[in-house]
Amino acid sequence: MPSGKIISKTAGLLAVAALAGCASFQIASNPNIDINSVKKVAVIPFAGTPSQARVAGEWETLLLSLGYKVIERGNISLILKEQGFSASGLVNPSEAPKIGGILGVEGFIMGTPNSRKPYHSYDMTGKPKISEPPPTSVKLIEAETARVIWNITGKEETGETVSLSRRGNAVGDGVKSMLRRTLKSAKWNSFPAERFQGNNIGAVHAAFNSHMSRRRGIRIGMYPFQAGTKELGKEWADKIGGALLKSGYDVIERAQVENVLEEQKISMSGAIRPEDMARLGKIAGLQGLVMGSVYGDPACAYSVKLADSQTGELYWSAYGEDCSASGLSESVSALLE
Repeated sequence: MPSGKIISKTAGLLAVAALAGCASFQIASNPNIDINSVKKVAVIPFAGTPSQARVAGEWETLLLSLGYKVIERGNISLILKEQGFSASGLVNPSEAPKIGGILGVEGFIMGTPNSRKPYHSYDMTGKPKISEPPPTSVKLIEAETARVIWNITGKEETGETVSLSRRGNAVGDGVKSMLRRTLKSAKWNSFPAERFQGNNIGAVHAAFNSHMSRRRGIRIGMYPFQAGTKELGKEWADKIGGALLKSGYDVIERAQVENVLEEQKISMSGAIRPEDMARLGKIAGLQGLVMGSVYGDPACAYSVKLADSQTGELYWSAYGEDCSASGLSESVSALLE
């Protein structure tokens, strides 16, 4: 290889490392798979805690910004357990296609959570915020064959957190940049127009599904948020509902949605089967369902998403570090323009 190319390649790798906060991570893609064969995916929760649900929300936002179709199935781990499967079955060639059929997806995003606990840091103004250590690995698995399509891994640095991220978020700019480059090299053909690739307003980060029409004023229902307590989950569902009402959505009262869930014996634990989601939407007259997670006190972090009530496909996904959720309505409004 000519020395010029070596220098150029080395410079590129160093630039990515710098974006990741001088941390070390690697990405590998499978050259034996057409990367465009898997576009409809579901993110398997990295663990069963609200903080890990928030991490999954960050990855859903990133995937939407890259042009993937992300399918919401609530607490997927519970759905798999009810069907006699486990998350470990996703990498079993004989079981992966069955799970793909149950969830209605072509691939799965799986990750290994960091063993470190969430920690507190501060923004530029000195305001406290809670941060999730990034996962040690994240990979996309093809449902039909259980083959890995791409895999991102980080390693421990002395005295530092695992290196998939800048401080404050589980998905850093370096990871986003490297994954985008990898998809581009593999001739990914679903990169969305620039206006769909992400929208950051203050402490809110959001991305929109470029494959779905943006409809202002659709009727949506608030699903109880995953949180440390039921009361906190309901409080945040109401808070986000208010922000979305301000953005122009037709929001149905959360209590009414919960009544339908109870009457129809649909779980409020976050595990929504595809048929239950469609049934809830039909009975309550909903076109979309808003779901999310929140944790931390007094500093907190949250993720929120709007899913089509018939298909479970996400219209958009967002996350933030502001307990007041200020900026969310402005961010969503910008996505709807």
